[in-house]
Order: sequence, then structure tokens, then C-alpha cells
Amino acid sequence: MRALYPLAALLLLVACDQTPSASDGANESSAATAASDAESAASESAVAEASTDASAEEASTGTDSSALPDFPHDPPTQLVANSGSGYTDITNWAPGICFPLAQTPDYANSQVYSPGGDHYPSASASSHGSQCDSANYSYPWHDNFCEARSWTNPACVSGSGHQGQDIRPTTCKKDTYWAVAVEDGTVTQIGSYTVGITGNAAPHRIFRYLHMQKASVQVAVGDHVVRGQKLGLVSNNLGVSNGVQQYTTIHLHFEVRVAQAETMADGTQLAANAFVPPYIALVDAYQRKLAGDCPTVN
Repeated sequence: MRALYPLAALLLLVACDQTPSASDGANESSAATAASDAESAASESAVAEASTDASAEEASTGTDSSALPDFPHDPPTQLVANSGSGYTDITNWAPGICFPLAQTPDYANSQVYSPGGDHYPSASASSHGSQCDSANYSYPWHDNFCEARSWTNPACVSGSGHQGQDIRPTTCKKDTYWAVAVEDGTVTQIGSYTVGITGNAAPHRIFRYLHMQKASVQVAVGDHVVRGQKLGLVSNNLGVSNGVQQYTTIHLHFEVRVAQAETMADGTQLAANAFVPPYIALVDAYQRKLAGDCPTVN
């Protein structure tokens, strides 16, 4: 499938994955600062093209994609050129989850290597553009797990990189679109812009949602949630640093972590709380969402 890289612009502010606060990103990376927990927000003007390997994707998701609505998306592990070393694992680490946004369409892509971003492959780029550029709000999707970041991530070829998948909501409007629980589970973390849920069912995957509007969050630590339940509104919240509110692009950063030590297909050993690639699970969940799966629960 043709891969278009939806783009995003940063509001003069720090990139999402660069300034985590203690409450939001205590487990996010060894390079996280005490001031703020975050996710890189910025973007690029690169456009990538590729054909999805349907058979590989079906094998990894356990889903017959021919029976579900399809949509333009790049293959897993394919990052924007010059945006990072990527990863090799094509396991579906969270089969059967709900898509984490209540409304469609949505656009998974980079916040850094897109219009409005600040890490362009070409040093000659003279303008970062706007996060509301139409290219950021159009298909195809693009994987950005393991994009170049300083955060530790054993699943990445380089050993460090982006620890989740960035997803833009339907339009470039903050505090409008709901993030929802992807599994029945228990709320195990609430930060200044972060909600964490641990799934009830084995293997008890840990799911984290970043950059929601703090005032809109409808759950608290210890609450039990069901798949499709509203959690909070997608925003550009990056927490407070030195008393100053920080911002990122309008997007949801979504993570999947393992709850106990596991081994990847290539033999890489993962400790408990390690990040695993969410892209394949999200493609499968989005196809099912388009088919009517996972109605929203208030």
C-alpha cells in the first residue's frame, strides 16, 4: 500500500518524548528528566512509499485482513527515511484490543518527521510548516516505534528510540476526541497528562496514553475500566516544567508494555515494563473499529 506520512506541527514547544515529569514518565526512559514526562512532539515533511506485505501482517495479527475494511497503511517496522534505526519484531503484542480512539478516521504517523516537526532528514529544510497541514491528516499510516530518541528501548535495533505510536485524531482540534480503554483492566497510573491501564486478562499488558487534557480525565488510580470506556480527551498537553505549561502537537501517544519478563522472536530478552511495538495491534484494531468493533462506553 502506498504510504503517506501524516504530518504534524509543534506549537513552539518541547517534543513529546523529550521532557517527562516524574509522575508521568517514571518508567518511560533512562534519559527522562525529573522535570516532565513526555513524548516527542514535532514532525517531518518526509513522505514514504511502500507495499504492505499482507501475508506477513496476517500471520502476525492472527486476523484475516481480507475480511475486514482495509485502509492505506505502511508495513510495520518501516520508518520514515533517516528517522531512526527501526526494529525487526512483527509480533502482534496485543491482539484483540480496541482501537484507543473513539472516533474515526485517525492518522498514525510521526510527530517529529512531519510538517510542523523539527527533525527533518534534510538539513536544508527552511520551514517546519504547520501541525494542521492536511498531509498530517490523511492516509497512509506510518509506524514510528523506535524513531530516533534518546530513551532506552531494547526492542529497537539501536537500543534506544520512540517507545510508542503517535496517533492524530480526526481533525487538528484539541480537547475534542476521546481516548478509550483498549481492554478491560485497572487504572494503575495517572500523571499530569498520562493514564496507564493494566489489562485484566493474561498476559496483563500495560497500556499508556499520553498528552490528554488533564481536566477531561474521567478515571482515577484503582478504577476498573471496560474496553471502549472513555478515559480523556486527546490534547497537546506536555505537562508543566519550572512552572510553565509545555505543549506538544495534538495527538495521542499510545504504548504497550509487558508486565513480566518476555523474549522477543529474535531472542532479545525483555524485562518487565519493557516497551513492545504497538503498530501491528493498532492496524488490526483499527480495521475492526472500521467494521464496528468496540462501541464507546461512557
